[in-house]
Amino acid sequence: MGAHDISNLGLVLAACSLTVSVAVYALTKVGLTKNLFISMGRMGIQLALVGLYLTGLFGLNHPAVNIGYILLMMGAANYSVLKNSGLKQSMFMYTFPATLFSVGAVATYFMLLVFQPTPLYDARYLIPIAGMLLGNSMNRTIVTMERFYSSVKKDESGYSALIAMGATVTEATSANLKVAYRAGLGPALANLATMGIVSLPGMMTGQILGGSDPAVAIKYQVAIILAIYVATDLSALLCITFSKRKGFTPFGFLNHSIFKEKAGSKRGAK
Repeated sequence: MGAHDISNLGLVLAACSLTVSVAVYALTKVGLTKNLFISMGRMGIQLALVGLYLTGLFGLNHPAVNIGYILLMMGAANYSVLKNSGLKQSMFMYTFPATLFSVGAVATYFMLLVFQPTPLYDARYLIPIAGMLLGNSMNRTIVTMERFYSSVKKDESGYSALIAMGATVTEATSANLKVAYRAGLGPALANLATMGIVSLPGMMTGQILGGSDPAVAIKYQVAIILAIYVATDLSALLCITFSKRKGFTPFGFLNHSIFKEKAGSKRGAK
């Protein structure tokens, strides 16, 4: 039994619920109404195009095409990580291999030993699983990377003193890594602790709405949560580890060329 289809009228009524958000924005005078409609419009167009593309992708179900699409997703995720962590895109050649290895290794493990679809490269399993791993890894890596490099930059004199005294980059940044890792890990642990009580996870909810037995949906949700947790841990660590080659000079000092210039500083320079 499949999920009950939502009518076009139902979607229109769902969109009408945004009047509540518009009213809140008007009441608080935050000026986000235009941003809301632009973001919602983009989301609708993007999801419609992705829906059409995935329909064709699932029909074709060719391993090369599936892997190519995942690589495209990884590229977009790494672009977003660098854009939102205040780092230049020149770091891409270091973060992309880290993401490729972490997400690729975890996805392969779970496809081979846990989900075991037939065929193994089945797009209906591979694409959503890779997407969930990438999305969560991206969010956590943004926080971890931003916190790591900003903390080193904030206390650069202390860091440089450690380097001058003979410490390696790994030794001098060990405290920064702990701070960054905890900052990225905190929300993930809080989400795990309240899952099933405060909220029902998306994958489980989607399967139940699609007609799956709740017990089966829970098994899938547990498996994907474990995969996400391992992939995000590995991705955050490897992105920092690999990016150090560009983030620090051969002498161990912080490489300021990796940071994006702020708009205000550009105007000031002029």
